[in-house]
Amino acid sequence: MKVFSSKRAVREELDQIREELIRLRRSIHAHPEQGYHETGTTKRVKDFLERRGVPFCSFTNMTGGYVYIDCKKTRSVGFRADLDALSIEERTGAEFASVIPGMMHACGHDMHTAIAAGLAAVLWSLRERLRANVLIVFQPAEECNPKGGAKEALKEGIFERFQVEEFYGLHMWPEFKIGEIGLRKGALMASSDKLNITVTGKKAHAAEPQKGVDAISIAAEIISAVEHKIRREISPFETALISIGSVQTEGRYNIVCDHAQIEGTIRCLNPETRAFVHRRVREVAKEIAAAYRGNAAVGIEDGYQAVINDAALTERFAEGAREILGKEAVHAEVNPTLIGEDFSFYGERAPSVYFFMGCESAYPLHSDCFLPAEEALERSVYLMAGYFLDFI
Repeated sequence: MKVFSSKRAVREELDQIREELIRLRRSIHAHPEQGYHETGTTKRVKDFLERRGVPFCSFTNMTGGYVYIDCKKTRSVGFRADLDALSIEERTGAEFASVIPGMMHACGHDMHTAIAAGLAAVLWSLRERLRANVLIVFQPAEECNPKGGAKEALKEGIFERFQVEEFYGLHMWPEFKIGEIGLRKGALMASSDKLNITVTGKKAHAAEPQKGVDAISIAAEIISAVEHKIRREISPFETALISIGSVQTEGRYNIVCDHAQIEGTIRCLNPETRAFVHRRVREVAKEIAAAYRGNAAVGIEDGYQAVINDAALTERFAEGAREILGKEAVHAEVNPTLIGEDFSFYGERAPSVYFFMGCESAYPLHSDCFLPAEEALERSVYLMAGYFLDFI
């Protein structure tokens, strides 16, 4: 077992930046920005880092950027934070609440960004101790599924240029206490695809339904089948979820409706299960529509892949976290979630670990009252700085 020998050094660096790090987070929180429009957020990060002499490189064709701490080592590792906010009207009542109407950091990305900035500052100051070069990515547009910023960041060639061998990321998690983390080997978060089914029937008077084809009835049969019956074709030990979130028609109370639009999401943890569900949704929807003399056009837009943690890295990270945070703080076999995350695309390029960081919010992610505890800022930087210094 390695020992967390850099504890004192990390503490001293954190003491120097703590107050300014809190101010950075609050400023980002008060000025939330949509994906691919995080110009102010990027500037705040850049200014914070440049005041400490940390070089910040902007992406060439979008917001965000990265810090590369080049220690002339043979290996490079990385960490990602996401910058964007959500289209939600904030109701936290915080003194640093959003000043942008209808826009809010309801998913903790303000915390993630400040954590990455703090981590970059601490590691830059202690770079002589590092045994690997470190890439810290400030990524835009995580919330823009299916065109999230991870793919665009990777198109910048950062993994190839810096030869990144392993990669890490975190997410605020309201269910855990401050200083606790949750993770697991294998699938941690689900793939997230958008489902669109257009049902076409034939109009008729409601009093003469035999002369028409009822798109609403067909849609109801399809919804029941895809949400419940397809699940019976999958092993109980596999995870798959289809949720219908929107049904729209152009009908009237006394007319057999000839058009219905169904929208939903498909969530899976296993890529093979995902492929099976995609195929069966198309088959079932079309066959049900045909049985009732209608038509169904199925569109499935691939979103984010499942976030799959590398087994060996996860074990090493959990061991390091136990040394840094304490054994009781590390929950290494948490249940996976069906929430999606574009961190998955980094995991396709290099072995990776993604984990949940406790922040003790009374409200869940994407709530208009979600407000993570600021103490999670320091604990997160403390964990990642200690890990990169002593366990890589």
